[in-house]
Amino acid sequence: MLVSLTLRNLATISDTTIEFEHGLNILTGETGAGKSILIDGLLLALGERADTSLVRPGSVAASVEAMFLLEDGSKFLVRREVRSEGRSRYFINDELTTLEDGRNLLVGFVDLHSQGSTPALLQRRVQRAALDEFSGCSALAGKLSVGFGEYRSLIRRSDELNTQLSAVAEKRDIAQHELSLIEKLDPSAEDYNSLMFERRELKAVQNSALVLGRISEGISGDDGIIGSLGEFRHSLANSGIETKDALELLEQADIALTEASSECESMLSRIDSAPWRIQEIDNRLDSYAELLGRCGGSLENLLNRRSQLNSELDRYDLLEKEYEQLQETIPEKADSLHETATALSESRESGAEKLKKSVQKELKLLGMPDAAFLILMNDPPGNRSLLIGDVSICSDGCEIPEFFFSANPGMKPGPLSSVASGGEMSRVSLVLKLALASITQAPTMVFDEIDSGVGGETANLLADSLRRVSEKRQVIVITHLPQIASKAHRHLAVSKEIVDGLPVTRVGALSDRGMRIEELARLLGGGRAAMEHAGKMIAADFRQDESGGEQP
Repeated sequence: MLVSLTLRNLATISDTTIEFEHGLNILTGETGAGKSILIDGLLLALGERADTSLVRPGSVAASVEAMFLLEDGSKFLVRREVRSEGRSRYFINDELTTLEDGRNLLVGFVDLHSQGSTPALLQRRVQRAALDEFSGCSALAGKLSVGFGEYRSLIRRSDELNTQLSAVAEKRDIAQHELSLIEKLDPSAEDYNSLMFERRELKAVQNSALVLGRISEGISGDDGIIGSLGEFRHSLANSGIETKDALELLEQADIALTEASSECESMLSRIDSAPWRIQEIDNRLDSYAELLGRCGGSLENLLNRRSQLNSELDRYDLLEKEYEQLQETIPEKADSLHETATALSESRESGAEKLKKSVQKELKLLGMPDAAFLILMNDPPGNRSLLIGDVSICSDGCEIPEFFFSANPGMKPGPLSSVASGGEMSRVSLVLKLALASITQAPTMVFDEIDSGVGGETANLLADSLRRVSEKRQVIVITHLPQIASKAHRHLAVSKEIVDGLPVTRVGALSDRGMRIEELARLLGGGRAAMEHAGKMIAADFRQDESGGEQP
């Protein structure tokens, strides 16, 4: 619960510490005394956006400290500093932290209800959230909302992919055909250059055929040089002359000429097969030429095109694979969403009946015994829903809850937004908040002037309801009604005075019965009769506590 709130240099507050207790804490004061600033300070401590206009004139910075008592008995100190130039700092137990982390840590500490939240109940989304909170299915509703968003995204993506695949089907066939031609050729720079070199060489050999034939015949023919050398060697060997060196030279010449003749014969054999090989090379080069013509005549472009086609087809394959996976995922997601929506509907139906009974009970306690309160489940709008299985589901579920109300017997209940008067709307709002208070987990509830427009016996009934809620948790109420103030376990009075030309708001605890009677008399309008009435209200409250309640 909230133990204390210390405000320094915040608007009209110079330096004030307010201590709270378990039970019903009441703050009263003249209009304009600065009661709303206390709420502003609490909101700053809870991580709301800082407004530099709240920094007291002449001050460099404003600060708020909130001390919370946890269930284990430990204390939790939050401090927020707001400087006049716009910067702010946030501390948890005197350690600097981020605003987001602070907000997350304080979730569920305080439940704030203000008069400004009453018109919000006219909105269906707020009514739905209230029902889900009461029914204990807010987490389930959140799961469905997220799941519906994911499912709708999957459907949209599937439609996009189907459209894309249909649009690129012809392009894909063309790309596959073009790639098959390239793959069949299997081009490379090494292959292309080798073909060009071999063709030039074969053409050169073809042109040298006559010369090679004459050389080969002259060397190794019947009248060739090799035959003559043989005769020369034989003659020298039988001459009886010392001719060793000459014979060796002739032998070397014979070997060289034989090799030369063999090389010529080999080249001539290539010439015999050259026309066939040249035709084979030309056919392959024609295939190169056809593909090069499609790629601007550049071999580099052709090789790049091969890579581009592979990448393009890979993308098509990925799109097709993603589409196929979606066709498996979407039905599974639909089944899960349908299951969640069904569970949510069951929780809402059960919760709606309980909330209806709780609200009607509270309406009677607030002086509206003939009022009727219903919760209807409307079908989701067609433009926001999708048909899943046999039901239409939107991000809110299979239904849109709406509160219906009738203040008078015999009158058919209608939408809360169109049938409730201002006063009735205020009481219905209070009743809903009191009903939700019975299930909220927040240890501290704050009601900021939600009793506007309430008076007479209804104010007494409302005071009893707030006192009843405070039996289980800490309740802080800013009010102008003496009926509510008289029920306080701790009564705090807010006042304002001018000091050195500046307004100063002070908050003081009304620690004795006399001080409380004076404040209640002021709320009643002042005067002798008001003092007497205030005394009776305090005495009645004391007698009630002595009969079994806690003394204020």
